[in-house]
Amino acid sequence: MTQTPFDWRTAPPDDVAHQYTPAQHSKRPLPEYLEEYHHISSQYDPASLVKVGEPLLIYIHGGYWQRLSAADSLFNAADALIENVSLHAVEYTIAPEGTIEEMVDECITDVLQTIDRLSPSHVVLSGCSVGAHLSAMCARDPRIASQLDGVVLLSGIYDIRPLVVTPINTPLHLDEARATALSPILLPGAAVPSHALLAVGRHESNEFIRQNSAYCDHLREQGAETHAVVVDDRDHFDLPYDLLRRGTIVGNWTLARLGR
Repeated sequence: MTQTPFDWRTAPPDDVAHQYTPAQHSKRPLPEYLEEYHHISSQYDPASLVKVGEPLLIYIHGGYWQRLSAADSLFNAADALIENVSLHAVEYTIAPEGTIEEMVDECITDVLQTIDRLSPSHVVLSGCSVGAHLSAMCARDPRIASQLDGVVLLSGIYDIRPLVVTPINTPLHLDEARATALSPILLPGAAVPSHALLAVGRHESNEFIRQNSAYCDHLREQGAETHAVVVDDRDHFDLPYDLLRRGTIVGNWTLARLGR
């Protein structure tokens, strides 16, 4: 029997919120992950993690555009040091102080300035959750796409219209028109990265898994070499730990694109 596709317009708002609330599907409570991010990241000085000329991983954090920061996003530092890879976490103004449009602009500026400042031998742009959304928006910019060796989009949301009917939207103030204009899968063709990995954890909602596959297809249709994967024993919050971890699906792909 064919399962009816999930339709956010006709589904009860509570069902939409359930599909788009990763903490309701994760292996551990969200506060444990947030504390872990901060504890690991606080042990590193961001300036010590970048070096001119090295391969560079740029990471954009998630948090539904309303929590977390670059200071909480250095949890891949130990792996970066082992692999001699520079690690830079992008800072942007979260809601309610910043709009998503402003966040996209800030991320584009940060990525361009970081690449210019460090002159890396290779560049991979990555993000998790709405960080994957912001990375996807950045990679549409030809000034960025032309300099990337790959993008790694983890547990991303690329059609953000469903969020309009959920409590997530309270500080974002999105309507459907703005959400459409901010959804990379709904936008007309633009620059695309040459290579893209789109990954999602097995412990995620059907909608996050569906969006991962759909945006992979979207990029492939525009000419990117893409690969989509559902990673066993990972969820929305621990999947980014694999970004530079050799021996994992995500880590091996990223390190290869970084020339490591």
